[in-house]
Amino acid sequence: MSNNLKKILLGTFLVEEGSKKNLRFVIFLFLLCIVMIYSSHSIDKKIILISDVKNEVSVLQSEFIDNRKKVMKLKMESNVASVMIDKKIKSSTSPPKIIIIN
Repeated sequence: MSNNLKKILLGTFLVEEGSKKNLRFVIFLFLLCIVMIYSSHSIDKKIILISDVKNEVSVLQSEFIDNRKKVMKLKMESNVASVMIDKKIKSSTSPPKIIIIN
């Protein structure tokens, strides 16, 4: 067992007789390492993309809440009344009439 490990660590198994069989195994390991590196980089890119999207969602949520607060202030009756006074429009003193069509 230690002799085989020594051959692998020193790389002598590549120059021995019958090394073509070992060369196929080395090429297979090399291709396997390339696939692992590619998948690792792909996962890292996806993690970064997910992080960017989470940050964007957070910013958009805070912007939405801020805009909703502004709209609520604009819809308040006191604000509408002040805008109407600025434009010299008076509110009606009589209630609206219902029109029924048969």
